[in-house]
Order: sequence, then structure tokens, then C-alpha cells
Amino acid sequence: NKLEMMRMDKLVLNMSLPMIISLLIQALYNIVDSIFVAKISEQALTATSLAYPLQMLMIAVGVGTAVGLNAILSKTLGQGNKEEASQVAMTGLTLSIICALIFAVAGLLFSKKIANSFTDSIDTADLCAQYLWVCMVFCLGNLVCMTFQRLLQAVGNTLLSMVILVSGAVTNIVLDPILIFGLCGVPAMG
Repeated sequence: NKLEMMRMDKLVLNMSLPMIISLLIQALYNIVDSIFVAKISEQALTATSLAYPLQMLMIAVGVGTAVGLNAILSKTLGQGNKEEASQVAMTGLTLSIICALIFAVAGLLFSKKIANSFTDSIDTADLCAQYLWVCMVFCLGNLVCMTFQRLLQAVGNTLLSMVILVSGAVTNIVLDPILIFGLCGVPAMG
């Protein structure tokens, strides 16, 4: 019984620690983005902040779908049904792609209208619309990444899931100043 308890403690630590680190890095990711955007202007920071509720909606859809996938996949794998697990994984990936396409089309068609509904300032709305357009049109990578992270977690590989998230955050931190301010010969994109 004591041996089983030690194994359980180790399992909980091995499974939860990478997920905790992943969540902390996700929070750092948003803080670093805000710091760089604030260096452009207060209006730019306001514009990105206005887009935050829609970004949270995209994250909620992505994480909600991925967590549901994780639960079903874990159960299916626990039952030893690899064929059904493969179908579950493909269905989850397909769902994330469909969600991303819906957000992309909405971004292409409605980002300006959405931004205008958030503020009366024309300049802030224009900046918000530009930011929303990019976030929504290119959300496929984000939603698919969330799905793959939960697939990895479902099979018990939380460490690789954490490494992927850390890699994305580090890439973001490195590319933010390069793309925003135009460093290393890259034109400034604001």
C-alpha cells in the first residue's frame, strides 16, 4: 500500500508539474505581448486589449474542444481500443480545424464591425480590427496546437506538451520585437 502511494505521488507530480509550468508560461506569453505592444503606443495597447474577449472566446472553444477530446481519448485508450482512439483523435483534429475555419471566415468578414462595436474611437477601432483580423484569420495554428497538446496529455506525455508550449512562448518572445519594431532587417509591422 505504501509502495502504491509513492507511485501515485510520483505519477501526480510527473503529470501535473508540466501542466502547471505550461499554464505559467501561457500567462507570461500574454504579459510579454502587452509589454511590447505598449511600447508602440497606449492606443495600440488599448486596441489589443479590446480584442481580448474575442481571443478568449477562441481559446475557450479551442481548449473546450481539446479537453473534451482528452477525456474521451484517455477513456478509449484506457479501454485498450486503439482503433476507436485513432478515430477520436482524428475527429478532434477535424473539429479544431472546422472551428479555426469558422473564426477565420468571421475575421475576414467581420473584424472591422466587431472592432467598431468595442469602441467609439475610429483610430483605436482600426488598430483593433487589424489585430483581430490577424488573430482570427491565423488562429488555425493555435487551435491545432491546443488539440495536439491535449492528445499528448491523453497518452500521458505531459512533458512533450510542455516543451511544445515553451517553444512557442520562446519563439513569440524572440519574434515580438523583431516583427513589431523591424529588427534584423525585417520591416516593422507594428
